[in-house]
Amino acid sequence: MEARGQWAEAFSSGLRAASIAGVVYLAFAAAKLILGYLLGSIAVEADGVHTLADSLTALAVYIGLRLARERPTSKFPFGLYKAENLAALVVSVAIGAAAVEIAWESIRPRPLVVGDPLLLIALESASAVVYYGLASYLRRSRGSIFSSLSAEAAHAFQDVLISIVVVVGVLGQVWGYMWIPSAVGLGISIFILYQAYLIGKSSILTLLDAGDVTATSRIEEIVTRVPGVVGVHDIRTRRAGPFLMASMHLETSPAISVRDADAIADRVEEILRAKMPDLLMVTIHEEPGRPSSNLRVAVFEDSSGYVADRAADAEKILIVDPSGATEEIPNPAPGGPMRNVASMLEQKGVSVAIIGEAGHERLMAFRASGIDIYRSPHVPAIDAVERFRNGELRRSDN
Repeated sequence: MEARGQWAEAFSSGLRAASIAGVVYLAFAAAKLILGYLLGSIAVEADGVHTLADSLTALAVYIGLRLARERPTSKFPFGLYKAENLAALVVSVAIGAAAVEIAWESIRPRPLVVGDPLLLIALESASAVVYYGLASYLRRSRGSIFSSLSAEAAHAFQDVLISIVVVVGVLGQVWGYMWIPSAVGLGISIFILYQAYLIGKSSILTLLDAGDVTATSRIEEIVTRVPGVVGVHDIRTRRAGPFLMASMHLETSPAISVRDADAIADRVEEILRAKMPDLLMVTIHEEPGRPSSNLRVAVFEDSSGYVADRAADAEKILIVDPSGATEEIPNPAPGGPMRNVASMLEQKGVSVAIIGEAGHERLMAFRASGIDIYRSPHVPAIDAVERFRNGELRRSDN
């Protein structure tokens, strides 16, 4: 419920910010179009047309966020979250178009017939200050987690540069140095095109359900540290608007019950949601851990280093990591109950214990500790581990 409240607040903040941006752009578009036309400034008039386009992109952002806020329906079971990415794509196209416009005006500047240059400079300077404040407000807004509003913030900052270009253009015309606005305008247009490329690329990849490599690595890092998890594979992630969707195959010890495996999966989901607040949907498929997984194996040895027939009769226990590192310890309870031995192995992260085929003893304590029992012929302990890795040993049902 708390997460829902945070997202609701983010959507409300984003809609409010998009509305404010639209009103600001529309007001300056009207002022620039009117004054540019009356005072004979083609540059200011063109900037007015560009600002009018900005107000339309703000409207696109608003519509995108309104659609993304809608709950899933039978027709759209995964919601309309990607409408927000579609709006960001529209903004990126508008940014790119503005960059091309500036580059064209920079390469082939037209003579400016300015009736009152001070008034036009004041208007463009005021718009630069307001746009800077707008960009700062959009970035501080809780709605900035949405890619479309983040793109609009970048757009507002670029509009600051565009206003400066227009001021330089007016001054260059007044002073007779037309190369100044051409050079500055061309440099800024290249920068804006690059920003449009980044925003557009991110939006298109999201719309095409591209995987999030960073999120996938983060999920794997978190999940493998959860107690009871043997391994995780087939992690698939995709983004939809500000949210992350994920699915994975979770491996647990074959020795535990279905109920215990479900409990581990629930714990994994709980931890993932706590550490990744943008995770909206997660699907976890549980399956028994495979011998090839990252399992720590313990082998009960006799005095000669071979697999002992009975765990209680073993003199030593060989523990082998997936990396091949070994640790050999004395049997802490020779001839006695296995409860303490099982607890000790559990603390060492052991998931599989190997004993001989000929022995007969009840080893329920190992099952209770989540340790699976495999039977091996009378071979050297390290060979038994290799056979287990190759899937050649049978699991004991006792």
